[in-house]
Amino acid sequence: MPAARGAEFESILAAVFRKAGWRVRRHPTAGDMRADFVFEAGDKKYVVDLKEASEGRHDRLLPLLSQTILQAMALARRFPEPVVPLAVVAAPRVPPSVAERLKQFAERYAPDVAVGVIDAEGFRSFAGPGLEGLDAKPPRSAERKAAFPERLPDLFSDLNQWMLKILLGRDLPDSLMRVPRGPIRNASQLAEAAEVSIMSASRFVNQLANQGFLDESAEHLKIVRIDDLLELWISANRNAAKEIPARWILKGGQHQLLAALRKYMFRAMHNQPRCCLGLFAAADALGFGFVHGVPPHIYLERLTLDSLDRLGLAVGHSNRPADVYIRIPVSREAIFRASVTREGIPTSDALQVWLDVSTNPARGREQAREIQRRVLKPLFGKER
Repeated sequence: MPAARGAEFESILAAVFRKAGWRVRRHPTAGDMRADFVFEAGDKKYVVDLKEASEGRHDRLLPLLSQTILQAMALARRFPEPVVPLAVVAAPRVPPSVAERLKQFAERYAPDVAVGVIDAEGFRSFAGPGLEGLDAKPPRSAERKAAFPERLPDLFSDLNQWMLKILLGRDLPDSLMRVPRGPIRNASQLAEAAEVSIMSASRFVNQLANQGFLDESAEHLKIVRIDDLLELWISANRNAAKEIPARWILKGGQHQLLAALRKYMFRAMHNQPRCCLGLFAAADALGFGFVHGVPPHIYLERLTLDSLDRLGLAVGHSNRPADVYIRIPVSREAIFRASVTREGIPTSDALQVWLDVSTNPARGREQAREIQRRVLKPLFGKER
């Protein structure tokens, strides 16, 4: 383990046993090996191996506990006095459910080895003769922090929204959201699927975990409290695009916008700004439109004279009402990577449409409820 963090957990563990009246010996030798501690109280004597993980997830701590159990058993065999092996694993924060599963594993596969699970927030859980009184919960301030985490400013950054869509979108068909499919066990696999850096994916996974949106006992990345997360996402999405009124250079028929988008995509040029239907027009294209009579919206990656000309649109001051509203998004990757194509027309994904219309004053809440009822039901009231 890193020296600074390892020393921190050594100090925490030693303080726990000293406070309970145990005698503590640091770093005793056991043959050609060195233990982290020997703890003694009455006729109880434990030789200790302590290891630390950077995350308190079950899939991180279980293999570490297995290694620690083997190390503690080897120490006990080499120790010059009769001792019981005690394997302790630590992490910055460990959910009680993870600790319970680790203890069950040890009881089943290593019943003669005592185990402990500790974290930096005050959580302690032990199993072994004489260790029953050492358990502790985090202080109330730490519990409140876990229960009501503050939303970090960049939880809903562009790439984070894209990674959220990957984790949530597997419950939706390809026709409604374009995301990589299959289970994702860790940040490295998420980085590969999202085509982002491992650092970006790791930072995002840690943010979800720290704010209580990740089931850290699951063997794959599993989002929980989805309803709360989506409400925060709606709030972050309120001012996520610059909206520009546009008008047709030459006005055509009822389906002029769809024809223009189809032609724009069919004759795609190098470095062409990405474009797709948005909001109510996208809901119509996806087959769950509910609100009519609202001017259509399109997302355009960036506003260029060439892209406007190829779409047949013009912007600028005019007394004419807008024919189309162009939205220049802040979260470009999240919008365009997850977009789908319907009959040659690029269209925002279903989750993006729901996010966008939820705050739209033109009967947006009604449309959002319709999308939630017909499309997003697998996400609501369910822990992924």
